[in-house]
Amino acid sequence: MSRREQQDASEARSPLQVRLYLASVIILVAGLIGAAIIYATAPDPDSAELMYGAANPQYQLELQRIGGTAEVVVAQFHQWFDGLWHGKQLAYTVAVLCAALAGACFMAGHSRIFDSLHEPPDDQDS
Repeated sequence: MSRREQQDASEARSPLQVRLYLASVIILVAGLIGAAIIYATAPDPDSAELMYGAANPQYQLELQRIGGTAEVVVAQFHQWFDGLWHGKQLAYTVAVLCAALAGACFMAGHSRIFDSLHEPPDDQDS
């Protein structure tokens, strides 16, 4: 792409597109830095949690006896979802969510979905 074509392409972008592109970069960089900080400062998993959690076969048998197989599946799902918000898993969760949000901002700017908001009104009705 020549320099003139790049200049024409940049002039064709609306101010909202540029803001969305900039927002996507800021969100991605801030999210990845935050995820790295969380990962570096996260404590190691607690051994008691692993011993007495839903992964314990004895706990699963007792839970199945009381509530059935569906209760075991719900408990495993709850433990997995709860684990996303603690320790090193939180760093991965933050990184994925920020990357998804940055991708959504980038795609919104790239798709020109908001161009109709910035079109000048037609004054031909007068």
